[in-house]
Amino acid sequence: MKLLQGVLVSEVDGEYVAVTLGKAGKKFNGMIRMNGTAAFLVQRLQSEQSEESLTQALCETYDVSAEEAAQNVRMVLDKLRGAGLLEE
Repeated sequence: MKLLQGVLVSEVDGEYVAVTLGKAGKKFNGMIRMNGTAAFLVQRLQSEQSEESLTQALCETYDVSAEEAAQNVRMVLDKLRGAGLLEE
């Protein structure tokens, strides 16, 4: 899975936001505010990823258990799926 083309992540005054342009903007017109962990995952989703690869990346980058990482990955993916921003 990966993000639709046109999803941009930016840091604005210490907060992370995702906005959509082009094709992605037709599916979701708005902005998603997120924390640093979610922004990390969204950035990784610019290229093809699996749920397992995202979980592993979180474990390698942050001091979290595999269970906690997997839970965070699922929450972020559910939000992105709900907005229609994932290609699966």
